[in-house]
Amino acid sequence: MSMLPSNKIVFASAGAGKTTVIATEALAMRPQHVAITTFTIKNAEEIRRKIVQLNGCVPKEITIYPWYTFLLHELVRPYQGHVHPTRVAGIHFAKGATQTRVRKADVARYYCDVNNDAYSDRLGEFGLLCEVASEGKVVRRLGDMYSHIFIDEVQDLAGFDIEVLELLLRSPIGVSCVGDIRQSTFRTSHAPKNKKFCGRGFLLKADNWKKAGLCDVKFMAHSYRCIQNICDVADLIFPNLPKAQSHNERRTKHDGVFAVRSIHAEEYRRRYTPQILRLDRRFGKNLPAENFGMTKGLGFERVLIVPYKGITKWLSTGDAQHVAGSADEVYVGITRAYQSVAFIHDGDVALPGVTIFEP
Repeated sequence: MSMLPSNKIVFASAGAGKTTVIATEALAMRPQHVAITTFTIKNAEEIRRKIVQLNGCVPKEITIYPWYTFLLHELVRPYQGHVHPTRVAGIHFAKGATQTRVRKADVARYYCDVNNDAYSDRLGEFGLLCEVASEGKVVRRLGDMYSHIFIDEVQDLAGFDIEVLELLLRSPIGVSCVGDIRQSTFRTSHAPKNKKFCGRGFLLKADNWKKAGLCDVKFMAHSYRCIQNICDVADLIFPNLPKAQSHNERRTKHDGVFAVRSIHAEEYRRRYTPQILRLDRRFGKNLPAENFGMTKGLGFERVLIVPYKGITKWLSTGDAQHVAGSADEVYVGITRAYQSVAFIHDGDVALPGVTIFEP
């Protein structure tokens, strides 16, 4: 699937191969120079590995940034002198929304801490201030550097970072974004700005931009990772979104989605060696389990899920409202699996597509 040449936002199902799409499109644009940015350092490294896998190296025409690095290096520092004469030293990674009793007019104290490190959740707004104060030089410089900017995990953008994306969409620079609104486990900002457009609400913002003629919006409703049974069960969490079609045609002797009784859990582990996943460290304390959110972007042959109360009720009733509070995390957990997903569960099973495991 091509995302060029116009601005596009592509919402992909888990395992759709969006990293491959970005890498392939970026490589195809040579000799033009392009930037690729994504929220986390981990995702940036994943993109780097994919480009090396496809091309043998990251060519000089492609620059890869974690999101905050992109904001600091390319939006704030080049023209910060218009509003803040002392060079910003680095990034203060905010936990939650930054709270300071300072007016925005006091730029140094509002956007930076005592060490002159910029608050991460205010970097986007800082960059927008530099754009206005420099009378558009920020975007003009970016346009001189890059013909196209790719943004991965676009659903993670929040607060004024959404405004930064709109600024780019309105610029002469081509912009391609990919993400999965069902995997909104991180946010670039916890500020109240654009709160209704965070997570799945980002779909609303994208639709507004489409109506304004700023971009096209597409869906990649397929998975190269999960077999169809896994896709179908995961999609039950988000019944109003497009259903994923599996392109995983591999078959093994143990494929599907299962409920494993507690008394059979150890035998199941010995027989199939699944990766054990959980919502957080409150669950499965005596098991070698990983939290759902920490496995985002990864894939495992088989997954065994340690449930919490919401998952147990979802399995017993089939009502996805029971996992609504952690829907993204549960979706991430289920869709890490290629061939099989199992839940440790002792109750009734009313969820379509789930079979009780018989040892």
